[in-house]
Amino acid sequence: MELISVIWQFLLLWIFIYIFVFLIQFFTTKNPGPRRTAPHSVLPTFSISSSNEVERDQWSIKLFQVKYTTHRLNSFFQRLTQLAPWFWKAWFHIGALAASVTMVVGMVVIVYAGLKILSSLTRIISVDQSQHVKRELVEPNNGDEQVFLPMIPGVTLPMSHIGYYLLALTVCGLFHEAGHAMASFAEGVPIQSSGMFVMYLYPGAFVNIPDQQLQALAPFRQLKIICAGVWHNLVLYLFASLSLAGGLKLLLILIGWQSLEGQGGVSVVHIRTNSPLATHLPPATLIYQLDDTALTHNIEDWNTFLFKEDGRHTLEQGFCVSKTHENYGDKCCDIDDTNPFGRSPNATISCFQSIETALDKQCLSTLPILASKDIPRCKEASDCHGPEMSCVIPYTPSAAGQVVRIYAQIPSWVESEEADRRRIFIFEGELVDIWESVKVSILSPQFWILPVSLPHILELILRYISSFTIALALLNILPAFKLDGEFALEQLLISFMQPTDASLVTTTRTYRATKQVQDSIVKITSIVVGFVIVGSLVMGLLSVV
Repeated sequence: MELISVIWQFLLLWIFIYIFVFLIQFFTTKNPGPRRTAPHSVLPTFSISSSNEVERDQWSIKLFQVKYTTHRLNSFFQRLTQLAPWFWKAWFHIGALAASVTMVVGMVVIVYAGLKILSSLTRIISVDQSQHVKRELVEPNNGDEQVFLPMIPGVTLPMSHIGYYLLALTVCGLFHEAGHAMASFAEGVPIQSSGMFVMYLYPGAFVNIPDQQLQALAPFRQLKIICAGVWHNLVLYLFASLSLAGGLKLLLILIGWQSLEGQGGVSVVHIRTNSPLATHLPPATLIYQLDDTALTHNIEDWNTFLFKEDGRHTLEQGFCVSKTHENYGDKCCDIDDTNPFGRSPNATISCFQSIETALDKQCLSTLPILASKDIPRCKEASDCHGPEMSCVIPYTPSAAGQVVRIYAQIPSWVESEEADRRRIFIFEGELVDIWESVKVSILSPQFWILPVSLPHILELILRYISSFTIALALLNILPAFKLDGEFALEQLLISFMQPTDASLVTTTRTYRATKQVQDSIVKITSIVVGFVIVGSLVMGLLSVV
């Protein structure tokens, strides 16, 4: 059923893409102007067409493939680089040096990634060959984590994140190709066209640079154009990292969000619709305490409370209750992993035990004890005033039957009365269920008009951009077949091997020598890159099997 769901969502995505492309074509396509007849020429030339035809956008639509090519951005990139030519010269000069260093770093990373995959595969094969190895030994550990984690929608990537995935890849691709286009204009080589494409689940962009004009440049000038895409990916990674480190939070605070750091608590962003808490905790609700644990350190305390090793939480303080109560029997205390809430059909009662004597258990009404703000607390029976009072705590031996008091403050635009805004909700179930169903943040909107999920969405997008752009930079600068690094390596070798007194034009002897060295490096690197890509996919699939 999961496979069918993934295929169905994939088809729906492409139906949406085709409809979107059709609407763009319908509203932007104009009738072509009259075609002008080209004068007779002895030399072969391109046919002359009207300006409307030259500027017309081109679409290529195939099964699960859409490609858009345009000339509209040529003038934009040209004007942008003409604003401060000296700045862009220095900018892409730095970019060429940074990308060259990244090539060396990328080579080290890809070799290390290959060794990690080889080690993991060898370990798996050796375990499979042994018939008497315990299962615990084949479980993955921290040492098996791969350098490159494959993002496979529906497998290693939640389908609910497909929008963030596509947007992040598109942004990374656009920044990369914009770097090539701007560097090309900065070096006096106008681009022919630019565009975008979507192939299956991979969006990207491209820039067409005339080869003859590019090859006529000096080696280092070519290098600046070739490395510009990787340089822009590195800059984008720096921007995303700084935003995640605090820049995004500062911006959101300036436009109306409130940081809960120092104040304590977490703000509810989203709750799964099938969660029992969904109807009780509206978005922007402040959760400031779980049982007797105040969320002083916000999400850190939230995670610490909900991620217990054994999945159980024990109270240090009990509740003072009267010894004279309605007799509910003792079936609710017959608890095991199969019946985590006991065997009583009455859902309004829970099992409590004496804080001093574990064997003394009784069934009591849940809400009057746990949801009351005024009930006295105790650490021993003597703390409860009167001989008819006893000190009890919930009896929850099963991890699936934990009882948690959630102290929450409802947003002012949902509940205007201050006294009614602070409430106590009782959750029964696994602690991890709360963590999985309730998404929280340290940023809370101060006004109802602000979307409570915006900080969470922006953070997710930035995290995906950060991951994709650094991976794109490291992989694309590698001297492997058809990657930017293949052509960058050629220009680096020419620059190093060309005599210092030679002209700017590369000599035939230098070209042949560099070509031999380049071909050897490219072949070896391509094999390693291919092994890492295939190995990462295999390890990623094995991790979810």
